[in-house]
Amino acid sequence: MTQKKKLQVFVSSTYQDLRAERQAAVEAILTAGHIPAGMELFSAGDESQMEVIKRWIDESDVFLLVLGGRYGSVEPTSGKSYIHLEYEYAVSRAKPLFAVVIDEQHREDRVKSHGIHVVETENAPKLREFREQILTRLVKFWSDPRDIKLAVYETMSDFSRRADLMGWIPGSQAIDAGSLAGELARLAKENSELRRQLAESGISGQTYSGLRFDELFGLLSRETFDPVESNSEEDTRFVDTLNRIAEREGDPNPKLLHALLMMQKQLIPAFETEWENRNIRNVMRRFEYYGLTRWAGDNHDEFYPGERFEITQDGQKFILRLIVERRAQKVSDNPASEALG
Repeated sequence: MTQKKKLQVFVSSTYQDLRAERQAAVEAILTAGHIPAGMELFSAGDESQMEVIKRWIDESDVFLLVLGGRYGSVEPTSGKSYIHLEYEYAVSRAKPLFAVVIDEQHREDRVKSHGIHVVETENAPKLREFREQILTRLVKFWSDPRDIKLAVYETMSDFSRRADLMGWIPGSQAIDAGSLAGELARLAKENSELRRQLAESGISGQTYSGLRFDELFGLLSRETFDPVESNSEEDTRFVDTLNRIAEREGDPNPKLLHALLMMQKQLIPAFETEWENRNIRNVMRRFEYYGLTRWAGDNHDEFYPGERFEITQDGQKFILRLIVERRAQKVSDNPASEALG
């Protein structure tokens, strides 16, 4: 039976000028069957409350920003508004997020209908910089609360299908310990069989570009991948996914190994990258340094120019060995073993 999970959504926005819009977001989250979380009960300007806000963001599955024409209250130490700090903290935690941003024309219309208090007068440059930061990611624009509701429905529908978002499930659908025990036994048997196959295959003593498996694995596990800024949507998706994989693996900083885990299916055949996909290209070049890939020339396609890389024989063997090793470790990493204590 499919578990109907409810995702907790942290809603970030300025308050006084966006009451109706914030309420629209909350209603849409509830209607979609999820749980809104907001900070109306906490007063801005209290440093201890910022720590509470961070905990709420950590405990939420999704971060939603509703941006209007105001920058909001400014935190004295950083000089940034609280919604700006909340957004940057969610990004630093690789929290799945989306933003609905006021349409420029509607912002002008709101001044005519609501007055000057709905637009930023004291920190306009900071708001402009914050807005530009947000627009480097995929956003939806609003000129009516109904636009916000529609954006929430569409986006939460996508998030609901993501296996990496755990959410909350009804107690009646909680995992049964007896089933976990059976699954654990099955995985233990599979683990044993994989270990036997690995020992008999003769690959345990192989080297990859002159390195043993554990040596190359260690190097890839330690080398941090620092993404570069890019306006490419594909680059943004690549970095977001890489951050999620690193977080899932219990590492706050993405490593080359996480990139390899993410790209293993694409790497088996030849793999092409477009010129503007700078982070993907940088990863492929780091793999080339370790002998996992090699440059295979430029792709001179008129519409999709780029560089072409292909996996080496050592790279192919290493990935296959990595898959076997990780499957063999599945029992110890599986939540079933933790649930059974």
